[in-house]
Amino acid sequence: MAVILNIETSTNVCSVAVTAEGMILTHYEDFQGQNHAALLSGYVKACLDYIRDKELALDAVAVSIGPGSYTGLRIGLSEAKGLAYALNIPLIGIDTLQIMAVSVMFNHDVDPESLFVPMIDARRMEVYTAVYDMALDIQLAPTPLILDETSYHEWLDKGAKMIFFGNG
Repeated sequence: MAVILNIETSTNVCSVAVTAEGMILTHYEDFQGQNHAALLSGYVKACLDYIRDKELALDAVAVSIGPGSYTGLRIGLSEAKGLAYALNIPLIGIDTLQIMAVSVMFNHDVDPESLFVPMIDARRMEVYTAVYDMALDIQLAPTPLILDETSYHEWLDKGAKMIFFGNG
């Protein structure tokens, strides 16, 4: 299986990991927010050093493509694109809301009929959100939304089991 360098900068978390065969080989992360520009290159270098030391071949770079923090996305995408171009390897864009939903699906005991509602704080009383079912079929396309008492009524009025998560 491919060795992939994974970069996440679309939220307040800055993280970089090396994965292979479905396993995390090494990773670095910071949950303090607003540190992406200062930390990302060091995390990437540490991961590339790990790959070199283990005599692995890097097959691709994966990066979160949002929605999320504009500045964080710019920093992560620039680093990822530069690496992929310089190393002549594929660049894989990963939807941030969708990967958040997958994380909840695989790390928690959930009813298969549940709907997954990731939320990222977009500031100014707004969130970036979407609604997915267990097959990751889109029930509500990723969108910015100002939450109020009618948000998600389409599903809640029908008695849907909805799992809300994220920093929004």
